[in-house]
Amino acid sequence: MELVGDRRGQSIQIGAVLLFGVLIIAFSSYQAFVVPDQNREVEFNHNQEVQSDMQDLRNAIVSVPGSTSSRAVSVSLATRYPSRLVARNPGPPSGSVRTNGTTDMRYNITVRNAAAAGETGDVWNGTARPYNTGTIAYSPNYNVYSNPPTTYYGHSVAYNQFPTANLTLSEQTMVNGRDITLVALNGSLRRSSGGSTTVDVRPVSRSNDPIIVSNDASTSNVSVSVPTRLPESKWKELLADEIDSNPGDLSNDRYVADVTATDGPGPYYNLTITFERGADYRLRMAKAGVGDGVSSEEAAYLTDVGGDGSVAKGDSADLVLEVRDEYNNPVQGVTVHGGVDPGSDGSLTDSEKVSGSDGRVTFEYTTTQSASTGIQNINFSYRGLGDGFSASEPENVTMDVRVTANGGGGGSVNGFSSTSVSNLEADSSGLNQTVSFSPADQSIGAGETVYINFDDAQQSTVNYENYEIADLPAGVSVEDSNVDTGTGTFTVTLSADNPIATADTVSFTVVGVDTGSQAGPLDVDFVREDTGDSETASFNVGGGGGGKAGDSVVSTGSKTYDGDKGFQFTIENRNSRSVTITNISVSVGDSSVASLFEQNGGEYDPYQHEVWIDSSSGSDGVVEMSGEPYYDEDSTEMPLDTVQELNENAVVNSGNLATVYMYQFYKNNKAKSVAGKDVTVELGFQDGSTGTYEFTSVDST
Repeated sequence: MELVGDRRGQSIQIGAVLLFGVLIIAFSSYQAFVVPDQNREVEFNHNQEVQSDMQDLRNAIVSVPGSTSSRAVSVSLATRYPSRLVARNPGPPSGSVRTNGTTDMRYNITVRNAAAAGETGDVWNGTARPYNTGTIAYSPNYNVYSNPPTTYYGHSVAYNQFPTANLTLSEQTMVNGRDITLVALNGSLRRSSGGSTTVDVRPVSRSNDPIIVSNDASTSNVSVSVPTRLPESKWKELLADEIDSNPGDLSNDRYVADVTATDGPGPYYNLTITFERGADYRLRMAKAGVGDGVSSEEAAYLTDVGGDGSVAKGDSADLVLEVRDEYNNPVQGVTVHGGVDPGSDGSLTDSEKVSGSDGRVTFEYTTTQSASTGIQNINFSYRGLGDGFSASEPENVTMDVRVTANGGGGGSVNGFSSTSVSNLEADSSGLNQTVSFSPADQSIGAGETVYINFDDAQQSTVNYENYEIADLPAGVSVEDSNVDTGTGTFTVTLSADNPIATADTVSFTVVGVDTGSQAGPLDVDFVREDTGDSETASFNVGGGGGGKAGDSVVSTGSKTYDGDKGFQFTIENRNSRSVTITNISVSVGDSSVASLFEQNGGEYDPYQHEVWIDSSSGSDGVVEMSGEPYYDEDSTEMPLDTVQELNENAVVNSGNLATVYMYQFYKNNKAKSVAGKDVTVELGFQDGSTGTYEFTSVDST
């Protein structure tokens, strides 16, 4: 029988269609809203990760001055979305890392009005010195995360640049008190992918040793200009702790006089940091290479680092020179030629030497018993010695050595009796030193002369214009005064109107005029013009001899570093002589910190030793708990509240600064912050005295 109009299965079919429609709508909503939201989170998290990678890259570049080998940094250029059974992901995102400006001389670091003393002044004479550099940028290409930042590294700072704002990710390390550290970027890097890439940071030119510069004229200021995408206001924030709110006041340990920015090439500003006049700055420069086309550095100048002084007839002296590139760093494998000037006496054991890994060569200068006394000139050059030799050229050096008839003072020597020196206390006008001599075997005839030479044997910063000759006896006058700070000799010629008999004593006073921090130890040579006979005595000037180191070495400021895990403070030696630091004790007023511990290894660097003392003069000091200053893997902690001997003692010359770095604070196998904690450091000095320095570490870097 036929059933007409039977509808019993229609409701099931309609329900199935409706259910399928609901599933389609739900899936469409999931695909349209949930998947993009999840992928946006993935992209955002990746961007946070790559910002951390860029900070690691920044750390590798700023550590180039103290590095001896390359550092590899992994940068995650892009990410991947999670796998999905039904829903579809868009194509994988990508990213790129690239250098900008490193092959265009319009982008450069320029140092202006910076002058150095001695042979280094042949190059650093106040003229503008440009160095090509650039930035490194990471740019993402995400599918969902809109308007992500471009992350840059430039001039020690990592930062994010958004369309309408800039966000810094690190502090700056270009300026720290009187320390100026400049790292130029070289090479061409451009990599794009959907994965990760490794960026090798190579130290092309590096050294821990700075040069000392100051303004080249009383009306000029040392300044540094750099190209940057950050505006002036952001750099003033970064340099807030260095800017002097009272320009001209050098007592507040802030030496930046002004920060200005003008329009530069392309999207860059030309930022200029101007420093205070009248201060010495420690300029440390380096060149970091990334990517392809990294250029090497050749010799740029030759300078003397040791050997100017006196040598007795028949003796020898080592003359040390250093070959440097334009970044003031040592160059290895350069042949240096040496020879005694045709008008001088003596000889060199070798006529050629090749610079070592420290850029240095050592020549031995020898004399005979028949050698002439007085100043002898020895010439050096890595271009070769010839008729056109000029000591003022950067590749040439003339070193002066005074040949004396004997090795020192005391007793009756070649026509002079004993030389007496009285060390007197400083008064309001400076330190007065009384010097006397008398002929022994023969008189000094009328019109004959005796040269009194004040040789700076230990401290090259003595300013001889700060001294005068006074209280001369009747019949003796100052005939000539010659100041030669390049050779470290202050010469006064005494001409006798009447003969000086063997029984006569000639006394005079050396008056220190506002010696300040220029005081130090001096040698006094007496040389007869007629015979060349001489005798030497020594004395100190300034502060009555200086006193205990612990009383005259003061702190000039402190701060934390590397995420508050390290602590540093600066000391100034206000003693009239150099001081030597032999031990250190560190205390923290918080039980959450127990020791100092590092395991990075390597050469001198704040991140590579439990304690590193960076001396602007003299020599650096180090505590390396492995027992070796350059150990690679450290497994021993330095306990707090105990006296620890230095592996290498630090020497800080009179009037100079040193920075004491402690890294990193530790307890229970974890690095600890010392931000806001009380830190007490006791330094032990070679003379047995100690200096105690107390801080509350609130200035975080």
